[in-house]
Amino acid sequence: MLGKVLRKIDGRGYKAYKELQGITWSAKGITFKMLKVQGDPFAPPSVVLVKAKLPTSEAIPTADFYHRQLFKALKKFSEKVGEGKSGLLALPKPSNAILRRSAAKAEDGLVMFKVWVGLPSRRRRILADEALNILMKKLPKAVLSLKEDGLEEHVKAWKLQQEIREKLPSLGLVSFIGDGSILPRKCGTCDEPLEGAVPFESPPSLAVEVETEMGPIRGMGIRKGVTSITGPAFHGKTTLAEAIAWGVWDHVPGDGREKVVTIRDSMYVKSEDGRRTCCVDVSTFIKLPNAECFTTEDASGATSAASSFQEAVEAGAKLIIVDEDYTASNFLFFDDRLERLYEEKTVETLSEKLWSIKEKGLSVVIVAGSSAPILKASDTIIYMNKYKPIDKSYFKDEIEINLEKKEYEFPKRRYLVYKAPKKVKVSGPWLVSKEWRSPVKLDSNIHLVEEGQLEFIARLMEKDFKGSPSSLSVPDPWEYCVSPSCSEVRPLDLAFALNRAPVSCEETWPVPRG
Repeated sequence: MLGKVLRKIDGRGYKAYKELQGITWSAKGITFKMLKVQGDPFAPPSVVLVKAKLPTSEAIPTADFYHRQLFKALKKFSEKVGEGKSGLLALPKPSNAILRRSAAKAEDGLVMFKVWVGLPSRRRRILADEALNILMKKLPKAVLSLKEDGLEEHVKAWKLQQEIREKLPSLGLVSFIGDGSILPRKCGTCDEPLEGAVPFESPPSLAVEVETEMGPIRGMGIRKGVTSITGPAFHGKTTLAEAIAWGVWDHVPGDGREKVVTIRDSMYVKSEDGRRTCCVDVSTFIKLPNAECFTTEDASGATSAASSFQEAVEAGAKLIIVDEDYTASNFLFFDDRLERLYEEKTVETLSEKLWSIKEKGLSVVIVAGSSAPILKASDTIIYMNKYKPIDKSYFKDEIEINLEKKEYEFPKRRYLVYKAPKKVKVSGPWLVSKEWRSPVKLDSNIHLVEEGQLEFIARLMEKDFKGSPSSLSVPDPWEYCVSPSCSEVRPLDLAFALNRAPVSCEETWPVPRG
């Protein structure tokens, strides 16, 4: 059937490739279906559904494992044949996180892929022989090269992380860092662990053992409540905080962070000078007349941090992660020696609210290398010395400062009214649309670890939303996206994007609790 249609359209204009839409064929025991046909050789490539019988285990890590193999295999068979994307065979590059993706799915001994294929042409004329070679020979050979070697280890690593995460609440923990973990990365934007890095070793007083099906796993437990990470510069404070933040995702064997596990409903918060906010209740932190419905196109360091904190809580976060290097100091703490100088304080700081925050069931992990008020308010103080953690929780009792305790108030329940544009595109770490007056900037969300997550959010933002941020749900990317380009995100990540969308704030309104 495939060959017959290709011979019929050989040499015709490129749009004649549309006759392949929905066609199925088989080669070497593998089934294929043309899901999407590109309209031009320079347009986004076509998408072919591949179904192959392969050894399978747990669905998510199995699909992730074969995705990684096929990503590498397709590179060997992909070569330019003609113009534009002609001859392309590809899958999106995965990060070191084990995620659900629209590129691969496994079930009952069957693994399915959605593969990008650049249908070949020259001068926008169809090259049938080259197309047949790509679809009937190269693509099947790439799929047949997949091996199950390493699948068992991959699945075991995923299952262990899943089991630890499930047990964190019963242990009173929000995160766990396994002994022997390698936290530093090769570079600031690298997935690879740093060679020669100091393996993580938990201090005895903070060590816990998590019983798993694979035996007890020892590591440092981050308890519910307030944990501060302190110590000299360049000794691993930020590295530890970022590892905790990335622990919301499971990691592949060899990443170094396979035993760093954090509860999923966590959010990293930082200052974002100039960010847009839309009717956010920041009144617990900011003492201004409009603070219950704070709206601006140009938030300051303190107001942006307060907005992001409240938006995260509003969307359902149970753990907030903060780093003083990236957060306005006047949001974090106040030097009480200046109290006589100030006639009025317009910011009640995070350090003043920490007692109340933990009493209300929220946890905070905060890098605080230069803030005595935050250390004073902490339950646990982790001192980082040459990448080794030391428990110095006793030190909070030795800090002699007058730290006033302020009540933390949950944000008033808010309804977002988001009207979607027709098309949202990814541009670096931003989302853009012709219908938006400004981009949605996602680079401050460090939980987004691969481009496919931005692609998925872009697709989700092409639909209207009306409701509370805590009511957001996210579909399976395999079912939602025809393209292989979508990777799993959390409702918290979608809320993060919606809260920064350039929509009319007049249509978003606060509703009192109760």
